[in-house]
Amino acid sequence: MFSSLLPKPKHTTHETIKIVLPKPQTKKSEALIVQSKQFEPEPKTISELKLSKPLDYTKSVLQQSGALANAQIAYEDTIPLKTKYPNLKHHFPRYSLENCPDSSLKDCVDATREVIEKLLAQEQGTEIEVAQDEIVSYIPPSLENHEEQRGRTVQVTTHQEDPMLPPKHKLRKNRHKDPSPPPPLLKKGTTERITKEVKDKWAIPSVVSNWSNNKGFSISLRKRQEAASGGTVAENSSINIEKFSLLALALDDADRRAREELKVRNEERRLQAQAEQKEKERRFEELVSRKRNERQQLKRPGDNSDEFRSYKKRSA
Repeated sequence: MFSSLLPKPKHTTHETIKIVLPKPQTKKSEALIVQSKQFEPEPKTISELKLSKPLDYTKSVLQQSGALANAQIAYEDTIPLKTKYPNLKHHFPRYSLENCPDSSLKDCVDATREVIEKLLAQEQGTEIEVAQDEIVSYIPPSLENHEEQRGRTVQVTTHQEDPMLPPKHKLRKNRHKDPSPPPPLLKKGTTERITKEVKDKWAIPSVVSNWSNNKGFSISLRKRQEAASGGTVAENSSINIEKFSLLALALDDADRRAREELKVRNEERRLQAQAEQKEKERRFEELVSRKRNERQQLKRPGDNSDEFRSYKKRSA
């Protein structure tokens, strides 16, 4: 009833409005009370008039509207029905497709959508082809009389799909399969049982190398010899203690010389940096003193001369 008071839709043309919301063909009365020339109350005297009741214009209203609407001319007609009849059954709130008890609302919506789509297709010149259901009977090629082998009847229905819907299947970027795991390296294990003596024989403290021992482990020469020979040492093998002592002395001497050279080199670099810093300071002092002397040598003009006044203006 109040749809005519709403503004026009934003993205809709006049032709679409005519199709979706057709105007009714019936005539409605624009006025509730209209004076009619054919029906006029007869003049009566003051004593005959019933002042407690108004004049009845029902016939005039019905005649003017063509008897297509009810005449509302009394005060009782302005009272809402919910107030006038508290037990009146109404259809508000209206049912939706989810909570409707029967399929009447769904059938109405489908029929309305079909009519609107048909009208739009006729207006645009693209009629929708409705695919009919197809019934297919399938009989497997078997001579057995089992219930599963007798055949089936399938009804094929074609539904219209929205082209703007997102894809139903997820597309993977990497379609290749994962590589197979590397084959295991199989080798025959030792059947001998490892004893404590063998473990102790192969127990070597962890060191970085034979030449640098940062953590300060004390490793015996026997252990080093066993590790260098692969874990087996000859029974009659002997260690040349003199040669090892000479090697240790040579290594200590080389380390001491390297430390002394590094110390001398660092001292030379420090002295050179100090000399460069002193030279920079001397040059800076000479430059400052030269500029000071040049300023003092400038002759200052007289106080009463024009040159002094112009000098003041420039300095200001």
